[in-house]
Amino acid sequence: MPRIGEPRAPARPATDDQENRRGAILSAASRLGSIKEIDRIQAQEIAADAGVALRTLYRYYPSKHHVFAAVLDDQVSRFRPPPPSGDAADDIANLMVAASRNLLRHKHLAHAMITSTQIVRAQADAPDDPKLREFILEIAGIDHPTEEQLRRSRLVQQAAFGILTWTVGGALRPEDALADVDVACRLLVGDVF
Repeated sequence: MPRIGEPRAPARPATDDQENRRGAILSAASRLGSIKEIDRIQAQEIAADAGVALRTLYRYYPSKHHVFAAVLDDQVSRFRPPPPSGDAADDIANLMVAASRNLLRHKHLAHAMITSTQIVRAQADAPDDPKLREFILEIAGIDHPTEEQLRRSRLVQQAAFGILTWTVGGALRPEDALADVDVACRLLVGDVF
């Protein structure tokens, strides 16, 4: 029977060894998610591949969905946006298309990360991770965003996430999804940036 994640915040690594174990868990989940559907991956398998005890995995992540949501957060934090051109609409569209292309490189892993993020957000008051929004504002050259710019950057994220959800669910081909992300970004940014 699958483990139901407890509504609690994951433990934070306090030492380098703990951080290395947490990183090994994310790497193992990425490897497994690249080759297998999420429904065919068990938390025990992730722990074994990472070389940690199952309870160590559960210390940092209440469920496998928390692990895959953390993999997505980790990928966003490691993502390096393309260099800006100076045209905010082009730069934001290029950023989101590049991020989406990066995410869709591995179909099963993309599905696991997106599905898991939705499950984790639905289970608890999961805090919003502002990294992608910060990338959007940074690439647009905005240091002190207005409320409308914050709203539009949030809408850009939501539109891209929705398009990616359709894609990993099989409703869109990846190339169509990337074109849709590009159009959505340009429509949403408009002349606000």
